[in-house]
Amino acid sequence: MITEFGKTLRIIRINCGDSAKQMAEKLGISASYLSAIENGKRNVPDDLKDAILANYDLTAEEQEKMKKALASSLENMRLDFANLEENRRRVIYAVAKENLDDETIERICQVIKSTENKE
Repeated sequence: MITEFGKTLRIIRINCGDSAKQMAEKLGISASYLSAIENGKRNVPDDLKDAILANYDLTAEEQEKMKKALASSLENMRLDFANLEENRRRVIYAVAKENLDDETIERICQVIKSTENKE
């Protein structure tokens, strides 16, 4: 499923006359990874926005559109659960289904906070 950021990134690339390979080289990623980002199959790396701004002369309007598209795409992040053990997957799916009451969610958050403090 193509994301708003993927659409915006492709528009920037095409408007600047770059091929996927050329843009990927400028951004320091592979062309296949760029394609996966454009098509919504990979998450956007944290430093990609800065790399785009450093390599492309975008108008203020284009920059704002890119930031909004990035924020929208981050709301729909893809995660790979294939290598997670069963109990971890069950916890993630239980939270994602949004059928847990507020008290249970609060207890889960407390457990997470307590483990973060141990690190």
